[in-house]
Amino acid sequence: MFDPIQPPSTEEMKHALTTGLLEAAGLMEPLYDFADGMRRDLESRGWSPPMAEHVACAWLAATVAAVAGGGK
Repeated sequence: MFDPIQPPSTEEMKHALTTGLLEAAGLMEPLYDFADGMRRDLESRGWSPPMAEHVACAWLAATVAAVAGGGK
């Protein structure tokens, strides 16, 4: 990624960080979409909107934690 001999400039580090964060955000979209679908499905089955939101949020939080921890 960077030259091991010469340290990267501030602009190079900023660009690498920005690019990495944008890529990570794009990779998370399917998880967000799935949680939204789960919430809508639960509501269509008669769950109250607050409870459906709670369940979807709990699932999303656990999934993001698993992803961040490498699936451990």
